[in-house]
Amino acid sequence: MKLFRQGWLKLAVFLLDVGGVYTSYLLAYQLKFSGRIPADEWASFLGYAPWLGLLTAVTYYFFNLYDFAGRRKPALLLYNLVLAHLLFVAELVVVNYWLKTFSLPRSVVAAAFVAQVLFTFVLRLLLFYIQAKGSGRRKALVIVSGHSSDLLMLDKLRQTGAPWLEITRVITVATITESEVSRQTGIDWREAEVLIIGHGVPEEIRSECIREAGERQMEVLLIPGFYELYLVKAEAQQIDDLLVYSIMPPHPTFPERLFKRGLDILCSSLLLILTSPLLLAMLLLIPATSKGGALYVQERVGQLGKPFRLLKFRSMIDKAEQSTGPVLAGEGDHRITPLGRMIRATRIDELPQLFNVLSGQMSLVGPRPERAFFIEQFKEELPYYTYRLMVKPGLTGLAQVMAGYTTTPADKLRYDLMYMKNYSLLLDLKILFQTLLVVLSREQARGVKQDVEDKKRPEPAWAAAGESSPQRGRLQTGNGIRTVKSGGTTDEKQMEST
Repeated sequence: MKLFRQGWLKLAVFLLDVGGVYTSYLLAYQLKFSGRIPADEWASFLGYAPWLGLLTAVTYYFFNLYDFAGRRKPALLLYNLVLAHLLFVAELVVVNYWLKTFSLPRSVVAAAFVAQVLFTFVLRLLLFYIQAKGSGRRKALVIVSGHSSDLLMLDKLRQTGAPWLEITRVITVATITESEVSRQTGIDWREAEVLIIGHGVPEEIRSECIREAGERQMEVLLIPGFYELYLVKAEAQQIDDLLVYSIMPPHPTFPERLFKRGLDILCSSLLLILTSPLLLAMLLLIPATSKGGALYVQERVGQLGKPFRLLKFRSMIDKAEQSTGPVLAGEGDHRITPLGRMIRATRIDELPQLFNVLSGQMSLVGPRPERAFFIEQFKEELPYYTYRLMVKPGLTGLAQVMAGYTTTPADKLRYDLMYMKNYSLLLDLKILFQTLLVVLSREQARGVKQDVEDKKRPEPAWAAAGESSPQRGRLQTGNGIRTVKSGGTTDEKQMEST
């Protein structure tokens, strides 16, 4: 995986992308003019050629097309590429309209679009193949605690990590010293190429396991806790001969806040103007199709815990929570109206929050605002949850573009804290571009399933003590280390106490 984190590889792919877009447009011109490009068309192409390279670099960057470190599926890559190229064409048309100094034949744009998508997708499929051969489907040793969040993580790895990871052994840790890890009690390191450590594993055990993995040149996948996230971009300082880390609260500087507010005002104003016909249509359609008003006002918790009134288009029946109290929307929720399902899937119901952004109660990008009722629940299991209140809540955020509606609060909190520690205006722009992917994806708009409506998922059925699955080894928590070996005979799958 180290190869795919190298800057020179990204530079090489960028140069190939730029070469690909120029080649695509030259081929499109050759096809249109049967190999004889008129002088005025050639001069026009040379006039906008610099824009092709610039727009390629900017658009691909904002759609994460130069992020090769992650283990991603080709289907998702193709989806990102197609959407990025559609936006690329739109940007080129805008530049053409703005400058009015060159001609842009529609047939050339259409042919170049197809050629460019094919070229870039084949190039990234090649990188995917190299990555898969070099690091894909690697044998993984997983060390988890008996905490439900670790068991849920393990369940996710088995369901979605199969193309990349073959879990050969699972070890649950209850009470064990780091010296027992170094003596390899119950751990066969020879079977593993990747070490995965859950969030709930004690710090001293994690440290010793990482040391052992480092000596064996193994990749370590660590589920970060609050401590690790807070160390992101910590400044190394020296007091005499003492090395210390300076950790500052995640708070944007005055220039950053000034630019961020300017971006909020500019973009929210433009979006309100552009979507005004849609806003007017919703104001008429929602009351006409179901009882109640068009707008739904709900109190949310903003920056520094200050409450504010959040605006949404009503997507549920009128007074949906009158008899139940605060309840998260579930998948197939009967309270959602037919029109409400459409506007929730397309995120149209969130558009009135642009007025919250314009008034300064929210920002375009930031942690999503939550209700006080649920914040109090989350604080019981996540003591650091209120740290996300140190910045303005957002219309969209890193958790919204990297996770889904059903992602657990703990995982969303990790993304929120990562955003706060890595804040930059460029990151905000990148998240805004990637929000387009979320808006067009129905999967991330689905409500929570029944088992997470109270934000407390039960352990997966296969992980319950004393239960086993035909496809998965039995997992049981308790004192000491217990191991599970995937595959093999039934006897090999049984729990081995050390």
